[in-house]
Amino acid sequence: MNILRNSLAVVAVSALLGLTAACGSGKATVCKEAVEALTGYSSKVAGAAADVEGFNTATGKLATQFKDLSGKADGDLKVALAGMADSWGSFKLDLSDPNAATKLVEFGQKAQQSSQQLASACS
Repeated sequence: MNILRNSLAVVAVSALLGLTAACGSGKATVCKEAVEALTGYSSKVAGAAADVEGFNTATGKLATQFKDLSGKADGDLKVALAGMADSWGSFKLDLSDPNAATKLVEFGQKAQQSSQQLASACS
């Protein structure tokens, strides 16, 4: 569990670092809120330890935050946030699934791609 949780936290932190560098332009408020959402998520995931349900709840809430933020945006920023909402919303950690590690890698790739889109849209 710790390896999976830590891997996902790394995805969140890498997205956060990309966004922190990219915040600018007239979209700054929405981009700042996206950074704050990722920061809060990283803290919750770090505190979840072996609590899979807490981890999944935090991930679902982050997806909802991205969806709400996409409603405040337009253009590339809206598309990027909607993509992040879809990526984070589709991920549920299930330790009984023998393919959990593979799913985490796939999710990490999707999350990283959507985070890069967001960073680009915020620049």
